[in-house]
Amino acid sequence: MRFVASTALAVSLLASAWALPAGAVNLLADYQGFDYEPTKVGPAFGDPGNTYEVLATVPQLGAPLVFNLGANQYTVVITGLTSVAKLPLGTYDVISYAGGSVNVYEDAIGGGTAANYGVNPVNATAPSTFIDGTNILVGTLSSFQVVYDNATRTGSFEGTLTFTGGSQIGNFPTNQRSGWTFAGVTGNSPITPTGYLHQVDGSIYLDNPVATQVTTWGGIKAQYKP
Repeated sequence: MRFVASTALAVSLLASAWALPAGAVNLLADYQGFDYEPTKVGPAFGDPGNTYEVLATVPQLGAPLVFNLGANQYTVVITGLTSVAKLPLGTYDVISYAGGSVNVYEDAIGGGTAANYGVNPVNATAPSTFIDGTNILVGTLSSFQVVYDNATRTGSFEGTLTFTGGSQIGNFPTNQRSGWTFAGVTGNSPITPTGYLHQVDGSIYLDNPVATQVTTWGGIKAQYKP
């Protein structure tokens, strides 16, 4: 019951703009777009064997990436996720995925091709117009999970991201390439193009490390005295 309650709380974020968690110290990218299932083994969203992809534009970036939002358009493409388990909990499904990669692209405004979702992906413009720029960052996902409410067609997702390549991988010290959180929400939006499933809003961020405090065993016990 506690898990279901926390799931409902996560999904309720859809009622407002996606907010970066208070403990996050480094926002790397904020992205907004749409998701779809290019391969469907089962008829329902997230059925085992179904693949999952997201195409998104990036209105906000952060260090250590070097970027120019005025001169370039940035896109995020999530591919290679395959549903391996689907656990029903009331109206919710907890969907676990294997695989998955995240690619961030930079494309010159004016000199490049503007990202165009089109309809019924894969199509003539998607994902091709999202991946035709410079691949500045490549990452692999692990422990990726979607919590989905079938009643409202809304959900939340989260995974752990490790950076492995891209033209700007050198900006990341080797000890800061893993442990990034890739998270967000999906919504049942009237602006979702035909053939896509949900509107997606999320972030890539690094959690703030928890501060340590020096204490004694007696001090710890004192905290629990009636």
